[in-house]
Amino acid sequence: MLARRVQDGDSNAFEMLARRYMRSVYAIISSILGQQEDVEDSVQETFLRVLDRIRTFDPRRPFAPWLYQVARNVARNRWKALKHRRGNDLAVWGPFQLDTNAPDPGALLEQSEMQRLVGEAVEQLPERQRATLRMHDIEGFKSAEIAALLGVSEGTVRANLHHARRALREQLKPFVREWMAP
Repeated sequence: MLARRVQDGDSNAFEMLARRYMRSVYAIISSILGQQEDVEDSVQETFLRVLDRIRTFDPRRPFAPWLYQVARNVARNRWKALKHRRGNDLAVWGPFQLDTNAPDPGALLEQSEMQRLVGEAVEQLPERQRATLRMHDIEGFKSAEIAALLGVSEGTVRANLHHARRALREQLKPFVREWMAP
């Protein structure tokens, strides 16, 4: 087992472990943070923290859930710090980013306002719904993959996705009507 070898001080085992879990850790952190540079920093921090705390891992238990919990904790801590520093003005979320090649300044202003509103709506979602939505719609993970990464059932993933989308529709309904009005 690689984790056991890392506990014994094998640096090659740590490299193999990091390569094996990099994509999953990236997906988990990205689902919470969204911003590329914040995600990359948090992935690095996760693996540094794993290396620092590998002695606390019980090798009789599965490694992935322990690692994913470390990743979630790192991402949550960074999220709190970013939210505190930036207020609610966090990154606009992927599929709702609008075309910024609009021809006139008025259209650009409307797009910018819509991006801000969508970003705020996404950030108001409960963490699990936000994470599920990002992993599914941005990262392209399937329900089974998300379930494994988050340690929940596929039904819970589908329910979180449904509730997240419904909440976004409800929060954005007044603004969509406003922009769609003649």
